[in-house]
Amino acid sequence: MNKAVESNNLFVFQRSKALQQYCGDVYFTHEDESGFLYVLSDGLGSGQEANRAAIATIDAIKEDLQADLTYMLEKANQAVSGLRGAAIAIIKADYLSKTIYYTGMGNIRFYMIGLEDKLVFPLSGSGFLSGRKQKYRMQSFKYKPGSKFLLHSDGLVLSRVRKNLESPLCVVKLGHLIEQTILDIPTDDVTFLLGQLPN
Repeated sequence: MNKAVESNNLFVFQRSKALQQYCGDVYFTHEDESGFLYVLSDGLGSGQEANRAAIATIDAIKEDLQADLTYMLEKANQAVSGLRGAAIAIIKADYLSKTIYYTGMGNIRFYMIGLEDKLVFPLSGSGFLSGRKQKYRMQSFKYKPGSKFLLHSDGLVLSRVRKNLESPLCVVKLGHLIEQTILDIPTDDVTFLLGQLPN
């Protein structure tokens, strides 16, 4: 499976391991005039069972898009009880306060250029969602208007992240450049969301 979604402020790319029918990575995007909520979930392993676990986490989060992020994470954790488990990251932008809120479990990565041009890369909680009791931590960061950010599963191996985020290219052109670094037949599911925050 291979797909890309393009808009003025968001580029999403996904390619499944060995081009399988089912991708173990599942993402969700929601945006309105006040901000956005983006979620990336990576079911453990690959194939249909990984896909099922990732979809379960996303479905749980979609039930209440106004909930606290750590509550969303707990709902997602409960949803994978009895399934394979998943790594996950949730980012929420508040345009009014120019703040990004972040929480996650596992090896999904998030990068953005923050205030004073510092590269922000919060660490998720260790482990993965499994249905067992977990501790969650939400972090918040002020963002620089117009700056780019990257959310990706561990299937993407990208060097010089900062250089990419500081590129003057629009997210669509930059997204296609990053896409060119990915194997035609990858050895893991690959998903990335490249976005640009409003000015």
